[in-house]
Amino acid sequence: MYHSWGSQNAWLRQISNANKLYMNRKRGTELGLKDDDWIEVSSHIGKVLCQVKLMSGCQVDTVWTWNAIGKRAGAWGLNKESPEFRKGFLLNHLISALLPEKEGGFHYSNSDPITGQAAWYDLKVHIQKAKPSNNQRSEPYFLPISANIKESKCNLILKYFLETFVTDLPSGTIKNLVY
Repeated sequence: MYHSWGSQNAWLRQISNANKLYMNRKRGTELGLKDDDWIEVSSHIGKVLCQVKLMSGCQVDTVWTWNAIGKRAGAWGLNKESPEFRKGFLLNHLISALLPEKEGGFHYSNSDPITGQAAWYDLKVHIQKAKPSNNQRSEPYFLPISANIKESKCNLILKYFLETFVTDLPSGTIKNLVY
């Protein structure tokens, strides 16, 4: 699994507001998959339910996605039916922060030994077509959070300074500033 990142980019949200798991077209066809099928992706620590996108430009034994597009409903001041909440997903449920236990019970960090950065590009996963479901949403799914911010009126269109939300730290309230 290759790990790539593009979080909190308002321009990218207008292009794509839900990620898919990309995989080699030949391998996907062998698994009986087609574009937009719901799949279960599992690793040694967890699983996610997401949609697949088949492509020719991907190695046969590699899958990839843009990470951090999936959000918990109620976050970012977005509408609670936004695609980030229903179809976006995170890889967090597949990746361990620690490598398997070594002799004596010690766990090394799951990071690159030279740079110290996350080394999550080598995760082995199992992929299978998901069982049919009526809810059509990624999993795991968490109950919406109730954030103390109001829903943005800009929705899918980027409009700088149309609305800015600022926290008044002493009282903890949110102020809506319109420019």
